Amino acid sequence: MTAPALLLAAALAAAPETLVVGLLADPVSLAPHRATDLVSAGVVVNVCETLVRQRDAGERFEPLLATSWATADARSWTFTLRDGVRFHDGTRFDADAVVANVELLRRERAFPGRARRGGPLLVSIELEAPNAALLATLSQPFFAMQSPRELGAAAGRPVGTGPFAFRDAAPGRVRLAAHSRYWGGRPRLAAIEFRRHADEAALLRALLRGEVDVTQALGHERVESLHDARGLAFDFQVGSNVAFLAPNHERGPFHDVRIRRALALAIDRPALVEHVLGGHGAPARNPLPPGLWGYAPRTRELIRDLSQARRLLREAGFPQGLDTTLLEPPVSRPYLPRPAELTRRIAADLADAGIRARRVTVRDWGEYLERIGRGDFELAVLGWQADTTDPNDFLTALLDSESIPATNRVRYASPQMDALLRRARRRGPAAERLALYREAQELFQRDMPWAPLFHVSSVTVHRDGVAGLRVSAAGLVLYGGAWKTR
Repeated sequence: MTAPALLLAAALAAAPETLVVGLLADPVSLAPHRATDLVSAGVVVNVCETLVRQRDAGERFEPLLATSWATADARSWTFTLRDGVRFHDGTRFDADAVVANVELLRRERAFPGRARRGGPLLVSIELEAPNAALLATLSQPFFAMQSPRELGAAAGRPVGTGPFAFRDAAPGRVRLAAHSRYWGGRPRLAAIEFRRHADEAALLRALLRGEVDVTQALGHERVESLHDARGLAFDFQVGSNVAFLAPNHERGPFHDVRIRRALALAIDRPALVEHVLGGHGAPARNPLPPGLWGYAPRTRELIRDLSQARRLLREAGFPQGLDTTLLEPPVSRPYLPRPAELTRRIAADLADAGIRARRVTVRDWGEYLERIGRGDFELAVLGWQADTTDPNDFLTALLDSESIPATNRVRYASPQMDALLRRARRRGPAAERLALYREAQELFQRDMPWAPLFHVSSVTVHRDGVAGLRVSAAGLVLYGGAWKTR
Protein backbone atom coordinates (compact mmCIF):
# COMPACT_ATOMS: atom_id res chain seq x y z
CA MET A 1 0.00 0.00 0.00
CA THR A 2 1.36 3.44 -0.90
CA ALA A 3 1.94 6.17 1.68
CA PRO A 4 -1.06 8.27 0.54
CA ALA A 5 -3.27 5.17 0.68
CA LEU A 6 -2.06 4.41 4.20
CA LEU A 7 -2.86 7.96 5.27
CA LEU A 8 -6.35 7.70 3.76
CA ALA A 9 -7.01 4.38 5.47
CA ALA A 10 -5.88 5.83 8.79
CA ALA A 11 -8.17 8.82 8.37
CA LEU A 12 -11.17 6.65 7.58
CA ALA A 13 -10.51 4.07 10.27
CA ALA A 14 -12.26 4.63 13.57
CA ALA A 15 -11.11 3.45 16.98
CA PRO A 16 -12.64 0.08 17.93
CA GLU A 17 -14.90 1.73 20.51
CA THR A 18 -16.14 4.32 17.98
CA LEU A 19 -19.27 3.46 16.02
CA VAL A 20 -19.51 4.91 12.49
CA VAL A 21 -22.95 5.61 11.07
CA GLY A 22 -23.28 6.02 7.30
CA LEU A 23 -25.48 8.83 5.93
CA LEU A 24 -26.35 10.27 2.53
CA ALA A 25 -27.16 13.79 3.75
CA ASP A 26 -26.01 16.16 6.46
CA PRO A 27 -28.40 17.09 9.27
CA VAL A 28 -30.47 20.15 8.39
CA SER A 29 -30.31 21.37 12.00
CA LEU A 30 -28.85 19.97 15.21
CA ALA A 31 -30.92 22.29 17.41
CA PRO A 32 -33.35 19.74 18.89
CA HIS A 33 -36.49 21.84 18.44
CA ARG A 34 -35.68 22.31 14.75
CA ALA A 35 -34.54 18.73 14.06
CA THR A 36 -37.62 17.63 12.13
CA ASP A 37 -35.91 15.67 9.33
CA LEU A 38 -34.84 12.05 9.92
CA VAL A 39 -31.10 12.68 9.58
CA SER A 40 -31.15 15.47 12.16
CA ALA A 41 -33.45 13.55 14.49
CA GLY A 42 -31.24 10.46 14.21
CA VAL A 43 -28.35 12.43 15.70
CA VAL A 44 -30.27 14.50 18.23
CA VAL A 45 -32.19 11.55 19.71
CA ASN A 46 -28.90 10.18 21.07
CA VAL A 47 -27.95 13.52 22.66
CA CYS A 48 -31.19 15.04 23.95
CA GLU A 49 -34.00 13.22 25.73
CA THR A 50 -37.73 13.75 25.98
CA LEU A 51 -39.93 13.65 29.06
CA VAL A 52 -41.50 10.34 28.01
CA ARG A 53 -40.81 7.70 25.38
CA GLN A 54 -43.15 5.59 23.24
CA ARG A 55 -42.91 1.96 24.25
CA ASP A 56 -44.37 0.15 21.25
CA ALA A 57 -46.89 0.48 18.41
CA GLY A 58 -49.78 1.02 20.81
CA GLU A 59 -50.59 3.83 23.22
CA ARG A 60 -48.18 2.95 26.02
CA PHE A 61 -45.40 5.25 27.20
CA GLU A 62 -42.46 4.78 29.52
CA PRO A 63 -40.69 7.26 31.80
CA LEU A 64 -37.59 9.05 30.58
CA LEU A 65 -36.88 12.49 32.05
CA ALA A 66 -40.29 12.43 33.70
CA THR A 67 -40.85 9.55 36.10
CA SER A 68 -44.62 9.93 36.36
CA TRP A 69 -47.50 12.03 35.03
CA ALA A 70 -51.20 12.54 35.60
CA THR A 71 -54.22 14.27 34.08
CA ALA A 72 -57.92 14.29 34.81
CA ASP A 73 -59.20 16.07 31.72
CA ALA A 74 -56.41 15.83 29.06
CA ARG A 75 -55.94 19.59 29.41
CA SER A 76 -54.15 20.03 32.73
CA TRP A 77 -51.13 17.75 33.10
CA THR A 78 -48.66 17.26 35.93
CA PHE A 79 -45.18 15.75 35.49
CA THR A 80 -42.77 14.60 38.18
CA LEU A 81 -39.19 14.89 36.96
CA ARG A 82 -36.23 12.58 37.40
CA ASP A 83 -33.91 13.71 40.18
CA GLY A 84 -30.14 14.03 39.88
CA VAL A 85 -29.98 14.65 36.11
CA ARG A 86 -27.70 17.27 34.59
CA PHE A 87 -27.26 18.54 31.04
CA HIS A 88 -23.93 17.95 29.36
CA ASP A 89 -22.85 21.51 30.17
CA GLY A 90 -23.44 20.92 33.90
CA THR A 91 -26.77 22.75 34.12
CA ARG A 92 -29.25 20.99 36.36
CA PHE A 93 -32.30 19.42 34.74
CA ASP A 94 -35.26 20.63 36.75
CA ALA A 95 -38.65 22.28 36.50
CA ASP A 96 -37.15 25.60 35.41
CA ALA A 97 -35.42 23.86 32.48
CA VAL A 98 -38.68 22.26 31.35
CA VAL A 99 -40.54 25.55 31.60
CA ALA A 100 -37.87 27.27 29.47
CA ASN A 101 -38.02 24.53 26.83
CA VAL A 102 -41.81 24.55 26.64
CA GLU A 103 -41.79 28.34 26.30
CA LEU A 104 -39.40 28.06 23.33
CA LEU A 105 -41.57 25.34 21.80
CA ARG A 106 -44.60 27.60 22.24
CA ARG A 107 -42.85 30.42 20.36
CA GLU A 108 -41.09 28.43 17.64
CA ARG A 109 -43.39 25.44 17.09
CA ALA A 110 -46.72 26.92 18.21
CA PHE A 111 -47.01 24.48 21.13
CA PRO A 112 -50.55 25.12 22.39
CA GLY A 113 -49.87 25.42 26.09
CA ARG A 114 -47.80 26.88 28.92
CA ALA A 115 -45.67 25.17 31.56
CA ARG A 116 -45.40 26.29 35.18
CA ARG A 117 -43.05 25.31 37.97
CA GLY A 118 -44.78 23.52 40.83
CA GLY A 119 -41.58 22.68 42.68
CA PRO A 120 -37.96 21.82 41.88
CA LEU A 121 -39.02 18.56 40.21
CA LEU A 122 -42.70 19.23 39.53
CA VAL A 123 -44.10 20.81 36.36
CA SER A 124 -47.66 21.49 35.30
CA ILE A 125 -48.60 21.97 31.65
CA GLU A 126 -51.86 23.74 30.89
CA LEU A 127 -53.03 23.28 27.31
CA GLU A 128 -55.26 25.65 25.38
CA ALA A 129 -57.56 22.70 24.68
CA PRO A 130 -57.69 19.08 25.81
CA ASN A 131 -55.23 16.85 23.93
CA ALA A 132 -55.34 13.11 24.56
CA ALA A 133 -52.24 12.74 22.38
CA LEU A 134 -50.02 15.02 24.48
CA LEU A 135 -47.71 12.20 25.62
CA ALA A 136 -47.21 11.19 21.99
CA THR A 137 -46.38 14.79 21.13
CA LEU A 138 -43.90 15.11 23.99
CA SER A 139 -42.17 11.87 22.96
CA GLN A 140 -41.18 13.28 19.55
CA PRO A 141 -37.46 14.01 19.11
CA PHE A 142 -37.99 17.72 18.46
CA PHE A 143 -39.67 18.02 21.88
CA ALA A 144 -36.45 16.87 23.56
CA MET A 145 -35.03 18.92 26.39
CA GLN A 146 -32.17 21.31 25.55
CA SER A 147 -29.95 23.01 28.13
CA PRO A 148 -31.43 26.43 29.01
CA ARG A 149 -28.02 27.94 28.28
CA GLU A 150 -28.34 26.88 24.66
CA LEU A 151 -31.99 27.68 23.99
CA GLY A 152 -32.22 29.98 21.01
CA ALA A 153 -28.43 30.09 20.56
CA ALA A 154 -27.26 30.88 17.05
CA ALA A 155 -24.88 27.90 16.98
CA GLY A 156 -27.77 25.48 17.25
CA ARG A 157 -25.76 22.69 18.85
CA PRO A 158 -27.55 20.04 20.92
CA VAL A 159 -26.77 20.04 24.65
CA GLY A 160 -28.97 17.47 26.28
CA THR A 161 -29.06 14.85 29.02
CA GLY A 162 -28.62 11.75 26.85
CA PRO A 163 -25.97 9.02 26.73
CA PHE A 164 -23.84 10.93 24.18
CA ALA A 165 -22.69 14.54 24.13
CA PHE A 166 -22.16 16.63 21.02
CA ARG A 167 -18.45 16.98 20.21
CA ASP A 168 -18.22 18.77 16.86
CA ALA A 169 -19.66 18.97 13.35
CA ALA A 170 -18.34 19.83 9.91
CA PRO A 171 -19.75 19.31 6.41
CA GLY A 172 -19.97 15.55 5.98
CA ARG A 173 -19.40 14.65 9.64
CA VAL A 174 -20.93 14.88 13.12
CA ARG A 175 -19.15 13.46 16.15
CA LEU A 176 -20.57 12.53 19.54
CA ALA A 177 -18.70 11.41 22.66
CA ALA A 178 -19.94 9.17 25.47
CA HIS A 179 -21.32 11.09 28.44
CA SER A 180 -19.46 9.59 31.40
CA ARG A 181 -21.98 10.91 33.95
CA TYR A 182 -25.12 9.82 32.12
CA TRP A 183 -27.90 9.17 34.64
CA GLY A 184 -28.70 5.84 32.96
CA GLY A 185 -25.09 4.61 33.16
CA ARG A 186 -22.09 5.32 30.97
CA PRO A 187 -22.48 3.98 27.39
CA ARG A 188 -20.26 1.10 26.32
CA LEU A 189 -19.28 2.94 23.15
CA ALA A 190 -16.73 5.73 23.51
CA ALA A 191 -17.96 7.74 20.53
CA ILE A 192 -20.26 7.87 17.51
CA GLU A 193 -19.32 9.41 14.18
CA PHE A 194 -21.99 10.18 11.57
CA ARG A 195 -20.40 10.33 8.10
CA ARG A 196 -22.04 11.56 4.93
CA HIS A 197 -21.17 9.75 1.70
CA ALA A 198 -21.45 11.08 -1.84
CA ASP A 199 -24.08 8.55 -2.90
CA GLU A 200 -25.40 5.06 -2.21
CA ALA A 201 -22.58 3.42 -4.18
CA ALA A 202 -19.97 5.17 -2.04
CA LEU A 203 -21.82 4.25 1.14
CA LEU A 204 -22.07 0.63 0.03
CA ARG A 205 -18.33 0.46 -0.64
CA ALA A 206 -17.56 1.95 2.77
CA LEU A 207 -19.84 -0.57 4.45
CA LEU A 208 -18.21 -3.50 2.69
CA ARG A 209 -14.72 -2.22 3.55
CA GLY A 210 -15.65 -2.02 7.22
CA GLU A 211 -15.46 1.78 7.36
CA VAL A 212 -19.16 2.04 8.30
CA ASP A 213 -20.77 0.06 11.12
CA VAL A 214 -24.45 1.00 10.80
CA THR A 215 -26.67 2.59 8.18
CA GLN A 216 -30.35 3.10 7.44
CA ALA A 217 -29.63 5.06 4.26
CA LEU A 218 -29.34 2.26 1.70
CA GLY A 219 -32.21 1.65 -0.68
CA HIS A 220 -33.74 -1.78 -0.96
CA GLU A 221 -32.03 -2.48 -4.25
CA ARG A 222 -28.64 -2.01 -2.59
CA VAL A 223 -29.72 -4.05 0.42
CA GLU A 224 -30.74 -6.92 -1.85
CA SER A 225 -27.22 -6.95 -3.31
CA LEU A 226 -25.76 -7.42 0.20
CA HIS A 227 -27.57 -10.59 1.21
CA ASP A 228 -24.63 -12.80 0.28
CA ALA A 229 -22.07 -10.46 1.85
CA ARG A 230 -20.32 -11.83 4.91
CA GLY A 231 -20.21 -10.00 8.20
CA LEU A 232 -23.45 -8.04 7.84
CA ALA A 233 -26.80 -8.27 9.62
CA PHE A 234 -30.18 -6.86 8.61
CA ASP A 235 -33.08 -5.61 10.72
CA PHE A 236 -36.30 -5.20 8.71
CA GLN A 237 -39.29 -3.39 10.18
CA VAL A 238 -42.73 -2.62 8.85
CA GLY A 239 -42.44 1.00 7.88
CA SER A 240 -44.30 3.59 9.95
CA ASN A 241 -44.17 5.98 7.03
CA VAL A 242 -45.96 7.17 3.94
CA ALA A 243 -44.66 8.60 0.66
CA PHE A 244 -46.97 10.83 -1.34
CA LEU A 245 -47.30 13.00 -4.41
CA ALA A 246 -47.84 16.51 -3.06
CA PRO A 247 -49.80 19.11 -5.06
CA ASN A 248 -49.46 22.69 -3.89
CA HIS A 249 -53.04 23.85 -3.30
CA GLU A 250 -51.96 27.45 -3.73
CA ARG A 251 -50.29 26.96 -7.13
CA GLY A 252 -51.75 26.05 -10.51
CA PRO A 253 -55.05 24.17 -10.64
CA PHE A 254 -54.45 21.98 -7.59
CA HIS A 255 -57.01 23.73 -5.41
CA ASP A 256 -59.56 21.76 -7.49
CA VAL A 257 -60.33 18.38 -5.91
CA ARG A 258 -61.02 16.91 -9.38
CA ILE A 259 -57.43 17.58 -10.43
CA ARG A 260 -56.12 16.04 -7.20
CA ARG A 261 -58.27 12.96 -7.69
CA ALA A 262 -56.98 12.66 -11.24
CA LEU A 263 -53.42 12.66 -9.88
CA ALA A 264 -54.28 9.84 -7.49
CA LEU A 265 -55.98 7.79 -10.22
CA ALA A 266 -53.03 8.12 -12.61
CA ILE A 267 -50.49 6.39 -10.33
CA ASP A 268 -49.65 2.68 -10.66
CA ARG A 269 -48.81 1.97 -7.01
CA PRO A 270 -48.07 -1.78 -7.26
CA ALA A 271 -45.56 -1.02 -10.03
CA LEU A 272 -43.85 1.57 -7.81
CA VAL A 273 -43.59 -0.95 -4.98
CA GLU A 274 -42.16 -3.58 -7.32
CA HIS A 275 -39.73 -1.47 -9.32
CA VAL A 276 -38.72 1.29 -6.89
CA LEU A 277 -38.90 -0.61 -3.60
CA GLY A 278 -37.98 -4.05 -4.90
CA GLY A 279 -41.14 -5.40 -3.32
CA HIS A 280 -40.18 -4.17 0.17
CA GLY A 281 -43.27 -2.13 0.91
CA ALA A 282 -47.00 -1.80 0.30
CA PRO A 283 -49.22 0.44 -1.85
CA ALA A 284 -50.80 3.26 0.16
CA ARG A 285 -54.40 4.38 0.20
CA ASN A 286 -54.65 6.19 3.54
CA PRO A 287 -52.55 8.89 5.17
CA LEU A 288 -51.73 6.43 7.98
CA PRO A 289 -49.46 3.37 7.68
CA PRO A 290 -51.27 0.05 8.21
CA GLY A 291 -49.23 -0.78 11.32
CA LEU A 292 -50.50 2.19 13.34
CA TRP A 293 -53.54 1.89 15.55
CA GLY A 294 -56.33 3.98 14.08
CA TYR A 295 -55.71 2.78 10.51
CA ALA A 296 -58.96 2.50 8.52
CA PRO A 297 -58.86 -0.91 6.75
CA ARG A 298 -62.17 -0.43 4.92
CA THR A 299 -61.40 2.66 2.87
CA ARG A 300 -61.30 1.97 -0.84
CA GLU A 301 -58.10 0.85 -2.50
CA LEU A 302 -56.61 3.39 -4.91
CA ILE A 303 -56.51 1.58 -8.24
CA ARG A 304 -55.13 3.14 -11.40
CA ASP A 305 -57.94 4.30 -13.71
CA LEU A 306 -56.72 6.43 -16.61
CA SER A 307 -60.12 6.90 -18.23
CA GLN A 308 -61.57 8.22 -14.98
CA ALA A 309 -58.53 10.48 -14.51
CA ARG A 310 -58.99 11.98 -17.99
CA ARG A 311 -62.70 12.45 -17.37
CA LEU A 312 -61.96 14.41 -14.18
CA LEU A 313 -59.48 16.59 -16.07
CA ARG A 314 -62.12 17.37 -18.71
CA GLU A 315 -64.67 18.24 -16.02
CA ALA A 316 -62.14 20.58 -14.43
CA GLY A 317 -61.61 22.43 -17.73
CA PHE A 318 -58.54 20.63 -19.06
CA PRO A 319 -59.75 18.52 -22.02
CA GLN A 320 -56.21 18.52 -23.49
CA GLY A 321 -54.56 17.74 -20.17
CA LEU A 322 -52.28 20.14 -18.33
CA ASP A 323 -48.63 21.08 -17.95
CA THR A 324 -46.92 21.31 -14.57
CA THR A 325 -43.61 20.73 -12.80
CA LEU A 326 -42.53 17.97 -10.43
CA LEU A 327 -39.85 18.79 -7.84
CA GLU A 328 -37.49 15.83 -7.42
CA PRO A 329 -35.82 15.01 -4.07
CA PRO A 330 -32.03 15.28 -4.48
CA VAL A 331 -31.16 12.37 -2.17
CA SER A 332 -32.76 9.17 -0.91
CA ARG A 333 -34.64 9.18 2.35
CA PRO A 334 -35.80 6.07 4.23
CA TYR A 335 -39.36 6.78 3.06
CA LEU A 336 -38.27 8.04 -0.41
CA PRO A 337 -35.73 5.63 -1.88
CA ARG A 338 -34.33 6.04 -5.40
CA PRO A 339 -35.88 9.50 -5.93
CA ALA A 340 -34.80 9.87 -9.57
CA GLU A 341 -36.37 6.56 -10.56
CA LEU A 342 -39.43 7.32 -8.45
CA THR A 343 -40.10 10.70 -10.04
CA ARG A 344 -39.36 9.30 -13.52
CA ARG A 345 -42.06 6.67 -13.05
CA ILE A 346 -44.52 9.12 -11.50
CA ALA A 347 -44.03 11.54 -14.41
CA ALA A 348 -44.59 8.70 -16.89
CA ASP A 349 -47.77 7.61 -15.08
CA LEU A 350 -49.11 11.16 -15.03
CA ALA A 351 -48.32 11.62 -18.73
CA ASP A 352 -50.51 8.59 -19.54
CA ALA A 353 -53.43 10.53 -18.04
CA GLY A 354 -52.58 13.79 -19.83
CA ILE A 355 -50.71 15.46 -16.97
CA ARG A 356 -47.34 16.51 -18.39
CA ALA A 357 -45.00 17.00 -15.43
CA ARG A 358 -41.52 18.37 -16.10
CA ARG A 359 -39.06 17.13 -13.49
CA VAL A 360 -37.11 19.83 -11.64
CA THR A 361 -33.97 19.08 -9.63
CA VAL A 362 -32.28 21.05 -6.85
CA ARG A 363 -28.78 21.09 -5.39
CA ASP A 364 -29.29 19.46 -1.97
CA TRP A 365 -31.84 18.41 0.64
CA GLY A 366 -31.70 21.75 2.45
CA GLU A 367 -32.66 23.63 -0.72
CA TYR A 368 -35.41 21.10 -1.40
CA LEU A 369 -36.97 21.66 2.03
CA GLU A 370 -36.55 25.42 1.72
CA ARG A 371 -38.43 25.49 -1.58
CA ILE A 372 -41.16 23.26 -0.19
CA GLY A 373 -41.42 25.44 2.91
CA ARG A 374 -41.95 28.67 0.99
CA GLY A 375 -44.37 27.04 -1.44
CA ASP A 376 -42.09 27.27 -4.48
CA PHE A 377 -43.38 24.13 -6.21
CA GLU A 378 -46.39 22.79 -8.08
CA LEU A 379 -45.94 19.05 -7.54
CA ALA A 380 -43.37 17.44 -5.26
CA VAL A 381 -42.64 14.04 -3.79
CA LEU A 382 -42.77 14.09 0.00
CA GLY A 383 -43.07 11.64 2.85
CA TRP A 384 -43.59 11.37 6.56
CA GLN A 385 -41.96 9.07 9.06
CA ALA A 386 -43.71 8.50 12.37
CA ASP A 387 -42.25 10.33 15.33
CA THR A 388 -44.73 8.38 17.45
CA THR A 389 -47.28 5.68 16.77
CA ASP A 390 -50.24 7.89 17.66
CA PRO A 391 -52.47 8.74 14.65
CA ASN A 392 -52.35 12.37 15.70
CA ASP A 393 -48.68 12.46 14.71
CA PHE A 394 -49.55 11.85 11.06
CA LEU A 395 -52.97 13.38 10.69
CA THR A 396 -52.52 16.67 12.54
CA ALA A 397 -49.05 17.21 11.10
CA LEU A 398 -50.06 16.53 7.50
CA LEU A 399 -53.72 17.59 7.33
CA ASP A 400 -54.52 20.20 9.98
CA SER A 401 -54.62 23.76 8.62
CA GLU A 402 -52.74 25.00 11.69
CA SER A 403 -49.76 22.93 10.48
CA ILE A 404 -49.40 25.05 7.31
CA PRO A 405 -46.65 25.40 6.12
CA ALA A 406 -44.42 23.66 8.70
CA THR A 407 -45.58 20.10 8.04
CA ASN A 408 -48.83 20.52 6.06
CA ARG A 409 -46.76 21.48 3.06
CA VAL A 410 -49.47 21.07 0.42
CA ARG A 411 -51.42 23.90 2.14
CA TYR A 412 -54.58 21.80 2.56
CA ALA A 413 -57.19 23.65 4.62
CA SER A 414 -60.49 21.97 5.52
CA PRO A 415 -62.66 23.16 8.43
CA GLN A 416 -64.29 19.72 8.49
CA MET A 417 -60.93 17.95 8.80
CA ASP A 418 -59.73 20.43 11.41
CA ALA A 419 -62.86 19.79 13.48
CA LEU A 420 -62.48 16.00 13.30
CA LEU A 421 -58.84 16.11 14.36
CA ARG A 422 -59.58 18.60 17.13
CA ARG A 423 -62.33 16.34 18.53
CA ALA A 424 -60.02 13.30 18.34
CA ARG A 425 -57.30 15.12 20.27
CA ARG A 426 -59.78 16.07 22.99
CA ARG A 427 -61.25 12.61 23.52
CA GLY A 428 -59.73 10.35 26.16
CA PRO A 429 -61.00 6.82 25.40
CA ALA A 430 -59.15 5.13 22.57
CA ALA A 431 -62.38 3.77 21.05
CA GLU A 432 -63.78 7.28 20.57
CA ARG A 433 -60.54 8.53 19.06
CA LEU A 434 -60.39 5.49 16.77
CA ALA A 435 -63.84 6.22 15.31
CA LEU A 436 -62.92 9.86 14.66
CA TYR A 437 -59.58 9.02 13.03
CA ARG A 438 -61.27 6.53 10.71
CA GLU A 439 -63.82 9.19 9.76
CA ALA A 440 -60.91 11.54 9.04
CA GLN A 441 -59.38 8.98 6.68
CA GLU A 442 -62.68 8.66 4.80
CA LEU A 443 -62.75 12.45 4.43
CA PHE A 444 -59.14 12.31 3.24
CA GLN A 445 -60.13 10.01 0.40
CA ARG A 446 -62.95 12.33 -0.64
CA ASP A 447 -60.76 15.46 -0.55
CA MET A 448 -57.55 13.72 -1.73
CA PRO A 449 -55.30 16.57 -0.49
CA TRP A 450 -52.34 14.54 -1.73
CA ALA A 451 -51.91 11.23 -3.49
CA PRO A 452 -50.62 8.41 -1.25
CA LEU A 453 -47.97 6.30 -2.99
CA PHE A 454 -46.56 3.59 -0.72
CA HIS A 455 -45.29 2.58 2.71
CA VAL A 456 -41.62 1.55 2.71
CA SER A 457 -40.33 -1.28 4.85
CA SER A 458 -37.37 0.11 6.78
CA VAL A 459 -34.08 -1.74 7.12
CA THR A 460 -31.10 -1.15 9.36
CA VAL A 461 -27.88 -2.72 8.08
CA HIS A 462 -25.04 -3.22 10.54
CA ARG A 463 -21.87 -5.18 10.88
CA ASP A 464 -22.38 -8.40 12.82
CA GLY A 465 -19.83 -7.17 15.35
CA VAL A 466 -22.31 -4.50 16.47
CA ALA A 467 -24.75 -5.42 19.24
CA GLY A 468 -27.32 -3.71 21.44
CA LEU A 469 -28.88 -1.44 18.82
CA ARG A 470 -32.42 -0.36 19.58
CA VAL A 471 -34.77 1.00 16.93
CA SER A 472 -37.39 3.34 18.38
CA ALA A 473 -41.09 3.31 17.55
CA ALA A 474 -40.31 6.17 15.18
CA GLY A 475 -37.64 4.13 13.36
CA LEU A 476 -34.65 6.01 14.81
CA VAL A 477 -31.62 4.06 16.04
CA LEU A 478 -30.74 4.50 19.72
CA TYR A 479 -27.08 3.80 20.48
CA GLY A 480 -27.06 4.19 24.28
CA GLY A 481 -27.02 0.44 24.85
CA ALA A 482 -24.89 -0.52 21.83
CA TRP A 483 -21.39 -1.95 21.76
CA LYS A 484 -18.90 -3.45 19.31
CA THR A 485 -17.75 -7.01 19.87
CA ARG A 486 -14.84 -6.58 17.46
